[in-house]
Amino acid sequence: MTAEIHSDVDVFRDTTSVLVESIFWDERTAEVVWVDITAGTLHRGRLDGAADGSDDIVVDLPAPVSAVQPAVDGGYVAALKDRVVLLDERGGIRRVLAHVTHAHSGIRFNEGKVDPYGRFVVGAMDLTRGDPDAALYTVDADGALALVRGGFGVANGFEWSGDGRTMYVTDTATSTVYRAPYRDGGEPLGELEPFLVGHASDGLALDTEGRFWNGVYGGGEVLCWSPEGRVLASVPMPAPNITSVAFVGPDRDLLLVGTARENLTEDDLRASPASGSILRVRTGATGRRVPTFGERAVLPEPSAPSAHHH
Repeated sequence: MTAEIHSDVDVFRDTTSVLVESIFWDERTAEVVWVDITAGTLHRGRLDGAADGSDDIVVDLPAPVSAVQPAVDGGYVAALKDRVVLLDERGGIRRVLAHVTHAHSGIRFNEGKVDPYGRFVVGAMDLTRGDPDAALYTVDADGALALVRGGFGVANGFEWSGDGRTMYVTDTATSTVYRAPYRDGGEPLGELEPFLVGHASDGLALDTEGRFWNGVYGGGEVLCWSPEGRVLASVPMPAPNITSVAFVGPDRDLLLVGTARENLTEDDLRASPASGSILRVRTGATGRRVPTFGERAVLPEPSAPSAHHH
């Protein structure tokens, strides 16, 4: 039985974005950062900023820009169509870190997050054929690019366990979040195992109690899952296409939910005028710090194997 959480959902930013993605809390500047993939814009705004976005900082980048994350030098790392770039603190492109030749021109980068070891993990999606011909890559601070795994339709929603030893990676095309062993160096990702199944998951956030929060693209809801992968609750949203979920604020106790106007008709948009906005929910949960590109997170020491007495 799934409980519905009818907490207050209000609008954080009503900027009629085409496709909000990659929301994160930048504790360096006390700002919320996000992108509109289709418009190619990077946005930075304060928690108490104007809902219409009029006092946000907006930077134009080459569209599409699918993901942005903090980098060690005060700037950012970002994913464009087929390039990973380093941005300065104002959001301007400092240099190209890595370039990928996708399997065909209908593929672009999609989700990108920094892993606990300081690498940028970036996945792609097939916009045209819907085939599982997109891949997952890592880029390190030196710009070294590695192909991690192919076979994704829409690589999306990444998270890591607190000890950095498990990765959760979504393929929205198969309505599945997978989990896999993860490690530093070499081939980081082990065998994928279906974990959260049956919802077109888009965006993924782990809270400090080990629960998962994910948006459902086309489903108009955010789901909360137990650490074991059981749906605990649903939070209905006033927009159908949910794209990004992130805990923000100094205490990371506000859940921001990105939405999209893409793939909606004029009638859909009249029925769901909040589409393209960022929504704000108080869930009672607290999120975790966002890792920084080029900086290794402080991970708990692996527990020593217990002694066996014969």
